[in-house]
Order: sequence, then C-alpha cells, then structure tokens
Amino acid sequence: MTQLVGAVTALALVGGFLSTGACAAERTDLSVLLDGVKIVDAPGLPGPVCAFGDAAFAVVVGGRKGGQLPLVVASRFGKGRVVGFGKDGFLDAGTLDLGDTGRLMANAARWAAGGKESPSVGVVGHNGFAEALVKRGLNARQVAVGQLDGLDVLCVSPSQVPRDNLPRLFQFVASGGGLLVGELGWGWLQLNPGKTLTEDHNANTLLAPMGIVWADGILDRNSEGGYAAGATPSPLLNASKALDAALAHTEGRAKLTPEEIGLVSTVLSRTAQALPPGDTILLPRIKALAADTEISVVPTPKQPIKLDDMLARLVLTMQLRDASQLPPEQVKALPAAAVFPGAAPEGTPRVTRTVEIDTSVPGWHGTGLFADPGQLLTVQLPEAAAGKGLEIRLGATTCRNWNHGTWLRAPEIDRQFALKAAESEAASAFGGLLYVVVPDKCALGAVPITLVGGVVAPYFELGKTSLDDWRTSIRNCPAPWAELASGKAVLTVQSACVRQLDDPESLLKTWERVLDLCAELAAWPSPDRDRPQRYSADDQICAGYMHAGNPIMIPTSAAGDLVNQEHLTKDGDWGLFHETGHMHQSGDWTFGGAGEVTVNLFTMYVFDKL
Repeated sequence: MTQLVGAVTALALVGGFLSTGACAAERTDLSVLLDGVKIVDAPGLPGPVCAFGDAAFAVVVGGRKGGQLPLVVASRFGKGRVVGFGKDGFLDAGTLDLGDTGRLMANAARWAAGGKESPSVGVVGHNGFAEALVKRGLNARQVAVGQLDGLDVLCVSPSQVPRDNLPRLFQFVASGGGLLVGELGWGWLQLNPGKTLTEDHNANTLLAPMGIVWADGILDRNSEGGYAAGATPSPLLNASKALDAALAHTEGRAKLTPEEIGLVSTVLSRTAQALPPGDTILLPRIKALAADTEISVVPTPKQPIKLDDMLARLVLTMQLRDASQLPPEQVKALPAAAVFPGAAPEGTPRVTRTVEIDTSVPGWHGTGLFADPGQLLTVQLPEAAAGKGLEIRLGATTCRNWNHGTWLRAPEIDRQFALKAAESEAASAFGGLLYVVVPDKCALGAVPITLVGGVVAPYFELGKTSLDDWRTSIRNCPAPWAELASGKAVLTVQSACVRQLDDPESLLKTWERVLDLCAELAAWPSPDRDRPQRYSADDQICAGYMHAGNPIMIPTSAAGDLVNQEHLTKDGDWGLFHETGHMHQSGDWTFGGAGEVTVNLFTMYVFDKL
C-alpha cells in the first residue's frame, strides 16, 4: 500500500509540472464536451464527483438548490485528459440511450483523445460498452487493463481492477492518454464495509493527484428525464476555488450571495470527506484552517452551524473525518460530543461486564453499557467467534446529517468496529451506547462477550430485569442514555426520560401489542420477529420529523411520549404509530404515490385496537 501511494505521488509531481491551467482552456473544453448535450442520466442513484485541482471543472451538475455537486467532472493533467462520471453505470451500453448521454460519452472520448475524430478507445470490463461506442462512430474494443499500447482513451472503473495497475494508468494519462472513469462512492462503501474512500478507493487514489475524487452521497435528479446539461456550471463547484471564495467572503474581500454560500459549504464539506491523506493540493490548506482554534465548531440546537458558517462546517468536517479514521488508542473526545450524545458525570467508574449474545437474532444487541467520548474500550470474545462477522457499535443513531443546511449536532457520530481477534479495541470521539452487531444467518450460537471500560446505563430487559432492581438502582445508573428492551421492541431515550419511570414492564408490553397489531393487519403468518423493532431518539434526524427504519428515528423532543404508557394508550401517538406502520407495508398493495396513504391503515388500526 505505502509503495503504491509513493509511486503515484511521485508521478503526481511530474504531472503537476505538466498540468495546463484550467482558466484558459476550461470554457473551450466545456463547450466541446457539452456540444449537443441537454440532458443525461444513468440508471439507479448516481453520486457526486468532486473537482478540486487547478485544471478540474464540473461538466454536469446534480442535486437541487442547497445541495448541488458535480455529476461529471473533467480535467487536463500532464499531457493527458480525464473525465469522471458519478456512476459506474455510465459505462454500460444501455445508458448511452438515456437522453443525450451517448452524445456526451462520444464527446468525452474525442475530447480525452485530444480532439481526434475517431480515437482508439479501450474498454475494461463493462461488456457491450465497446460495441455501443462503435455504433456511435468510435474505434472501440474490449481490452485488459494492461493493454494500453495503441490506445488514445481507456474506459475503466478503477475499483474493479487490481490496485497494482494504478501507477500504469496514472502514467498513461500523464503521458498523453485519455481516461473515462465511472464510479459510485456510496455504492462502493456499501460493498466494502470497513473501508474508506480516502484510503482504499482505487479511483480516488488514482485521480486525486489530478484533482478529482468520488464522494459519498446520492445526487438528486434536477430535471425531468435526468440531469440538466448545457449550462455553464459555477466555478465554485471546484473545491479549491470554493475555499478561496469562502476565505475572501469571511475576510470581507468579496461577498457571496446566499445561494453561493450554500454551494460553497456543500462543495467544501463533501470534497473534504473524500480527499486521500496524501493529497497535496487542497488538504494542507484545510488542515491549516482546522488548526485555527478561534473557529467555533460545536453545533447545538440553540446555536447550530448553518450553511453560511462555511469555515466552521469545513473545520468540523475535518475533525470528524480525522476522528473516524484514527485507530482506537489515538481517539480523543471532540468538543461537540459534550453536547450530543453527552457523557457520564466526571468520576463515574468504568466497569467490566460480560454479556451473552444470542447470534440467532441478527442486528444490534444492547449491552447495558455506554462509552464516554474518547474512552478506550477492550472487547474480548472466544477465538472461535473472532473474525466471523461480529462487530462492536458505538452510538444508537443511524442518522448522518451531512445533507442538512443546518447542523444541530455533529452530522456523523456513530462508529463500528469488526471483531476480528479474540481481543479488540474500540473508541469513538462521540461515544454512545454500546452494541454487539450480529450479521444475518450467523450460526455461532450463544457467544459470551466481555466489555472493559464502559459506563453502566439504565437498561431494562423484559423477562430478565426485576422491577425492584429497576426502581431501586438501575434507572439511576449514570450514563446519559437508557434503553428498554424486549424481544419485539427496543426503546432508546435520554436517561432523564426514565428516571421516574416505575413500570417499564407494562410499557414494553404495550409496545409489543402495538407491533402485534401491525403484524396482524399486515397478515403476517406470525407476530414473531427475526429481530426487535428499535426506536431511537436523536437531537437531529436525517429526514422528516420522524422516519421509518430499524431503528425508527424520532426527535429527542418526542422521547418522553415514546416511554409514556398513559399517553400511548389513552391519547395514542399518530407519529409513532405511523412510522411503525411503514415497517409493515407491502409493495403488493402499496402502489406508486400511495406510500403515505396505505400506511395510515396501520395507524388507525392501532388507534382503534390499543
């Protein structure tokens, strides 16, 4: 790995001296690329490609106001040229028939070849794509990744080729070759758990020295039929230029419009998350800025970080990026963690606890422990269970709020570690409730897992915890977050919400009744579940007032209602019952546009029967 990055970095120095400035050529290049192109698309959910090099520029933009990012990016580099597309599916034959995508691809191939009318184009993988290009007048053929001789342009998804090919591809561009690259950041992350776009993504390793990286996230379509093209994208879609503009605005040397401020904030945050650690173009500038301790980066509901807090958003993004990549022994608490999710009172003792995990039940398993922000934990399990897919999770929220214009808390606060050895370490800059995560179809049986370094949380498990123990001691345990659990329902709320709760047993039985009613109306063959339905409170969730999922996410302002049995049975709760209903809908009888209609059959059924 180190040798590979070193080779690419060395080539980058050569390429950097050869790079042609974007300012003079960018408009001409853009007009060539977009000739005859008005609308483009690709199947599924494309994602963003970020431009930050001096010669890199956006070609097509996705997303809507406040969340715009490039879908297609191009750059000259060395003697060559490169075009990056925000989905590997752009290199599939059928995609060329969507809107003007075929015209854009032909334009890109000719531009990347330096203007040749019939360039020699090689295609790695993507069966059928070469034949589709031939039909559009290009001299294309299928090749292996190492067969570069005689080619003007190579079409490739670098994440699908061996990593040791990257220096050769880099040199191909620096020496005058053209590269058309299709990748999808969020899709790659889903297929490669435990890996990062910054360290492990081949396309980012290859193209970052050229000023292009793929970021996480989905780009909404902005026009009927796909993504509008033809207009000149804002130069602020280049993150280096966006940083220049943010600094000038902050220092009073220039003034950005509110729309430009939103664009700059979005571009800087997304790009910073994807930059490889060896980047020499933009990352050093951001790190110097992040070292400025005068910039406040602690978002709260009363003092949120908004879109116009451009530098604060960027600094917090860097703090989160760095903290998420540190090995556990180097993790320290971030200031924003004190606000959410909080910490146990100073001086609270750390404990050692062994929990038995039933691995026939997939998903999260509560441990009754909380990790303080920055606290190093040790996790021990039998050798036979190590490396079998079990993980330790810190944090009860699944919401990552990078897309929000206003941050009421840090936008990403959870972290998860694979248990690959009999003894592992874990830590998070934000801490949180501790869970053991069991993969689907796990056959390890009952596994004892010992956790060292956690803080005891209020934790009630139906059928196992006695009401006397709960009332006399457990509900007053020091952790700031609590959990009430049964085999069907798990309720995760601030500990303050349960300090006066006398009967969690009846409360959980009420929630089991709610879930059984929904299963009954959905005509499930049995009310039993393969895993419990979770409900988790959060200061800021990623969509709506509440949203369905497992866990169902609710605002902390609604946590009291979640654990108020009298409210649930006498008044009912439309929001909570509604989101529970979503988890029981079926596509067989929920037609397009009716998702928010048929769900309320469940809502009303629970109101009627509970």
